[in-house]
Amino acid sequence: MIRCIVAAGLFLAACSSPAEHDTNVAATVADREYTPEFHDADRALSSLETLSSDAFEGRRTGEPGNLKAREWITTQLEGLGVPSLSAGTYDAPFDTASFSDAKDSVSGTNVLAVIEAGPDAPVIVMSAHFDHLGIGEDGLYNGADDNASGVSALLETIAWFQKNPPENTIVFAFFDAEEMGIAGSAAFVRDLPPSIEDRVAFNLNLDMVSRADKGEIFAVGTHHFPDLVPLIDRVATSTPLTLKRGHDSPEWGEQDWSALSDHAPFLRAGLPIIYLGVEDHADYHRVTDTFDKVAPETFARAIDTIILVAEAADDWVAQEAG
Repeated sequence: MIRCIVAAGLFLAACSSPAEHDTNVAATVADREYTPEFHDADRALSSLETLSSDAFEGRRTGEPGNLKAREWITTQLEGLGVPSLSAGTYDAPFDTASFSDAKDSVSGTNVLAVIEAGPDAPVIVMSAHFDHLGIGEDGLYNGADDNASGVSALLETIAWFQKNPPENTIVFAFFDAEEMGIAGSAAFVRDLPPSIEDRVAFNLNLDMVSRADKGEIFAVGTHHFPDLVPLIDRVATSTPLTLKRGHDSPEWGEQDWSALSDHAPFLRAGLPIIYLGVEDHADYHRVTDTFDKVAPETFARAIDTIILVAEAADDWVAQEAG
């Protein structure tokens, strides 16, 4: 995630500390045993460990480790038996201006899969970026939380919906070049595939979801789309992590995340969004963001929380479509 960069011109943010904000708070989760209900925790943890390993060289866009990550994701999708959005390939190359700085041009490749509910069904885009920072002067940036965690959670959500078909079509987007100005998702929204361009109704974005050190995760977006408040409040009563609303309005200052990940191009296009992510931690954008820092049971709680939110979003979109 590029939380250290504010996308200029999209939202005005005050430079103050967060004021009193509207949140829905469930019971704080202690570090205790948890049995996952909706996903394969061992598989998810293995995915996280693999994708954040040194073998992927930090997954920087345009470099060999990024290509290796893309190939690995494709192998997982093939193993799950989920179709590609475009006939014959999961890959969707792009060459576009950066979302946060139009002077920069970025090339990369998104990976797109789909579970189709019908040719006229509304489309939910569930997303997570797979790129990271590569190798720098400080060493190798493994990007375990940012964002191997989101990719692993998205793969588990695909497995869930393969067994529990959604009411709406869901496109599963593994975006590239998020760390280079949110370029992959910007290219996707700018040039929506013809098969879905008139049907996209919602974006659920995952970025940094494993390090819920205080047992909580934030749902960002209800400030912009108040109709989503009941959705989040309702699902929060049963999530294994405390699900809070916030980080999406000017009073949060620099911690307003409205424009700081792949949900931003959808939001700018006027599409409802929910972004799920944890608060910053000491290893954010450092070489210390490694697999060993992830508590397995907390990550398992996060993925079950994500799947519950995804199910609730699927219901909401279907109801809105009437």
